[in-house]
Amino acid sequence: MSARPFVAAAAKAGYLVDAIDAFADAQTVALAKMTMVVTCDNNGFNEESLLGLIGTLEASQYLGFVYGSGFEAQPMLLQKIADIIPLIGNAAAQVLAIKTASSFFSTLSLHNIPHPTSCERLPQPDSRVERYLQKFTGGSGGTHIKVANDGETLGFNHYFQQYMIGRSISLLFLANSLEIKRVGFNELRLNPTSNLPFRYGGAVSNIELSFEVKQQMIHAAKTLTRQFGLLGLNSLDAIVKDEIVYVLEVNPRLSATVDLYSDDLYQDINAKSIAYSNIMHLHILACLKGAEFQMTNVEEFSLLANSKVVKQSTAHAVIYALEDTPLLASFKWPNWAVDTPYFDEINNVHPDKLMVVLANEPICTVLAHAEDANRAKVIVDARVESIQQILKS
Repeated sequence: MSARPFVAAAAKAGYLVDAIDAFADAQTVALAKMTMVVTCDNNGFNEESLLGLIGTLEASQYLGFVYGSGFEAQPMLLQKIADIIPLIGNAAAQVLAIKTASSFFSTLSLHNIPHPTSCERLPQPDSRVERYLQKFTGGSGGTHIKVANDGETLGFNHYFQQYMIGRSISLLFLANSLEIKRVGFNELRLNPTSNLPFRYGGAVSNIELSFEVKQQMIHAAKTLTRQFGLLGLNSLDAIVKDEIVYVLEVNPRLSATVDLYSDDLYQDINAKSIAYSNIMHLHILACLKGAEFQMTNVEEFSLLANSKVVKQSTAHAVIYALEDTPLLASFKWPNWAVDTPYFDEINNVHPDKLMVVLANEPICTVLAHAEDANRAKVIVDARVESIQQILKS
């Protein structure tokens, strides 16, 4: 629900961007021509507020509406937006189909793609089977996932899924409805609490995986792209156990891992960049051209694959407030911290003005670049600790 990574990538490609965001952090405000705020919760955006904002815009001035998380639970809201302004991304029908558990997992089974057992009723307890989780079909960020209890019944659009212990990975890929090109393999990390044991904590790019695991991920992404007609950037999440990939879900929209494949996001943003090495530009091209976007031997991807962005690893980590946390307007954030709170400087905010970030709400995201994934994780962890120590003082 944060637009910042996408606004940054679009700005680097030379696009002018108006942003609609749930947080309106300082970087989004700085990069976008205009930033509008709309309220949201675990069920998505406030529909009336969002449509009202979009309705005030002159649709003919825009190439289209690019979107990230927040719509998985509201595919019909996407359709209402498409009636006003063209979507750049998967259509509402595609999001609905791939985010309907029965449709998605039956497709995996049809094509013999391994996945954890998913069901609408909890099986009888079995000591040979790990516990089950309850998930919300339209959830994102892991806050909707909880451990299922025996005898528990499902809420609307929820399902049970066998809990598997393994390595949590994702594949960010570009699709033209028939073919895919990988952008990168990532390791996903949690930031758990007692009430939110599977909350998203961050990710690191360009991880080491065996050839067999990579091929399983690519095969699954290609199969699902053809079955659901996926367009643009999408991500496939999975658990790897004993070198077998178990697919968990596909996010049919821009994901948080886009953040890991943009170089020097906030330096020289007005300088001309090579548009064809920019993944937002590629996302837009693939969405607009569909199957006509040639995925084989395309110059765009040869440039992307040879860029230094892909040859190094980037890690990001979300820092959440452990309790209600006051922040001063005068606080000087390091240049590797993004998604930082925005204070309205137009109104000459006094440096002693306080903003309170509520417990369990995100405070900021920290970034780190290194020659490999392990080193990037070490650096980002140290930066998380540094910010947390400052906040405690």
